[in-house]
Amino acid sequence: MKIAVYTIALNEETFVDRWAEAAAPADYRLVADTGSTDGTIAKLQAAGVEVRSIAIKPWRFDHARNAALALLPADIDICLSIDMDEVLQPGWREALIEAWVPGTTRLRNPLEIDIGADGAAKRFFYSSRIHQRFGYEWKYPIHEVLSVAVGLQEQIATSDRLRIRHLPDDGKSRGQYLPMLAAAAAADPSDDRLAHYYGRELMFRGEHEAAIAELRRHLSLPRATWKAERSASMRFIGRCQKALGRIGEARSAYLQACAEMPEAREPWHDFAKFCMDEKDWSGGVWAATRALAITHVPTDHTRDAKAWGIGPYDVGSICAYYTGQHALAREWLTKALEYEPDNPRLIKNGGWIFDGK
Repeated sequence: MKIAVYTIALNEETFVDRWAEAAAPADYRLVADTGSTDGTIAKLQAAGVEVRSIAIKPWRFDHARNAALALLPADIDICLSIDMDEVLQPGWREALIEAWVPGTTRLRNPLEIDIGADGAAKRFFYSSRIHQRFGYEWKYPIHEVLSVAVGLQEQIATSDRLRIRHLPDDGKSRGQYLPMLAAAAAADPSDDRLAHYYGRELMFRGEHEAAIAELRRHLSLPRATWKAERSASMRFIGRCQKALGRIGEARSAYLQACAEMPEAREPWHDFAKFCMDEKDWSGGVWAATRALAITHVPTDHTRDAKAWGIGPYDVGSICAYYTGQHALAREWLTKALEYEPDNPRLIKNGGWIFDGK
């Protein structure tokens, strides 16, 4: 079985050694360089990585990745698309061979993100970027995904042992994302995925009115049927409405998010925090209780680390205290401190919550 690791790169000198070493168990390593002006190419070549230069204009991530894929030798059996700021964890090749049973065309595996100071991943979701050599191509100018060629009978395997860790350069500009998403959404206005990502990016940039309009457009699209993403769009609308001071509209959006997917913890956590901020203490306790009753952890991009960690306990402890439920407040604050024992705000809260009668 011949295995290749491939990616695209632009001025990734910082990550070259780490990426090349982690990918070393592969039979073939390929980087399609898109115009680096630093030492990326020289360092890759020194590490024994095959480097090919490509030019993609106008820029699209899918076209660049397809160009890189096309450069792989035809006799490759399995391809791993691993970005330069991602790190294959030790033992990955053995885990891949174990999971790749006859007939497999693609593999799902955990992508670890939000790495804490202790080196532990705060959250992960399942990525599907390991695939057979032929029958797949990349789709979407940004936030690209693999699409299946017509006629391919896809068979997806899963490996929890093959783990990839995302260790990005937080100082690197992502300024091109918003205009690219705007152009992509305008080019294909019927695509629900693009609408959601574009609305989310507008929210991140603080363009709240535009974000609300785009997220509502996402919800109106016939193809927008995935409840987790619909609920996320409603939560984002709630955040934007609150930022604009429209408290009633924000409350409605959060409740709609909860109703859309009551089995998800994220909307209940967001609503609990909203209630705390608005001093709706009873509402906060109710929402935090609903959140903590949910134990099925999602494995997609809608998962919120706070909702599955300190969040409901932290928010709930404050709301419980102000409703007079001091025993519950102490219980929840104790749990919050287990997540962040050195958090000065939680320690300060303990001064009055643990003294509550």
